[in-house]
Amino acid sequence: MKTPFTSLLLALALGAGLHQTGAAQNINLEPKYGLVAKTEQQQAADQHFLDEVDRQTGGDRAKAAEQIALLGWSFVRKNAPQDAMRRFNQAWLLDHSNGLALWGMAVMESAKGKRPEALKLMTEAEPKLRGNVDFEVDYAKAVSVVGLQTKDKALLADAAKRFDAIYQQHPDHAANLQNWAILLYYAGDYAGAWSKIQLAEKAPGTMPMDAKFIAALEAKMARPGADSISGK
Repeated sequence: MKTPFTSLLLALALGAGLHQTGAAQNINLEPKYGLVAKTEQQQAADQHFLDEVDRQTGGDRAKAAEQIALLGWSFVRKNAPQDAMRRFNQAWLLDHSNGLALWGMAVMESAKGKRPEALKLMTEAEPKLRGNVDFEVDYAKAVSVVGLQTKDKALLADAAKRFDAIYQQHPDHAANLQNWAILLYYAGDYAGAWSKIQLAEKAPGTMPMDAKFIAALEAKMARPGADSISGK
């Protein structure tokens, strides 16, 4: 249940900036407002928002940023990316180091195919989100994807190290295992990729594996044990 304070703060977040004009709307949809110089009108709107948050929270901007970032993630789950990015920007305006906001921005950038930009935001978020396994899995995947795209051996080695570290702490995390399998696939280690997929498939409450990836892996190497299962 939301407290009255939380409800007021979220109402403020939802209402803030709706009066702004086209140029402002554009920067609202870019991480960190595009890091562009704002007009006097935009700066005044920001200051009004900050003053209202300070009034409601007694100046606890970090707490307010956390709550607004969580609101942004609720919009991610509702598949409302523009609303999500507006909230992540508001959270960042309140607290530049807020990990949930930076991670959310990274997810939005990744969805637009901006993988290096997403990785940069995740790297910035990491100090605040260490121990959050879902972030760590997402981060390892981002390192892997950019490493594969750029053929950067250092990034690929870092991704493999991260996948393994997560596995040591969370051996049943199916998404981590599948992401690791994809990295191994592109490295040409098809047996290794199958071993991770089979571990993922046995994980409690496992998610469905990526059917396209499984088909691609089967095209390179038959599923281990498939012959015995089929009676061949």
